[in-house]
Amino acid sequence: MIPGAPGALLPRARGVRLGAHGDAMRLDDAIRRDGFRRWYERQLYEGHAYLVTGFLALIMMAIALEVIAFRDSAVGLVALIAIGAAGGALCVFAWRRFTVLLGRAEYVAERAVCPACRVYAKFTIEHAGDAPDTVCGCTLAVRCRSCGHGWTIA
Repeated sequence: MIPGAPGALLPRARGVRLGAHGDAMRLDDAIRRDGFRRWYERQLYEGHAYLVTGFLALIMMAIALEVIAFRDSAVGLVALIAIGAAGGALCVFAWRRFTVLLGRAEYVAERAVCPACRVYAKFTIEHAGDAPDTVCGCTLAVRCRSCGHGWTIA
């Protein structure tokens, strides 16, 4: 299938989440749709859901490793080792995802303060550009709704 053609699968970019219809949603679209405060709150909820998942996977892994000593059959031993390995892999994945989400949310939140009037999170996105080497994956040209000052969140 030709990339970019209707129905083609596109790779998911960093900092992109899926919208309500399964399409890719960029950071600027998510902030425009929900507002900055709701976006930030959602990032914290999602990040902490990954943290809880990682913690539960760690418990699953510890239980599987604890029970291994009491298994007599080789099949049971292999199954418990597989469960322990899956729990460890899930724990590592969830931790990495938690740190990425929380880091990106905090990074953008630190820059959501108007440099002129010091108002937090009251801005309108005027323009967004791709910047894959930045923490948030794009640059946002924003304008304060209180004083009209413009700045860039990169």
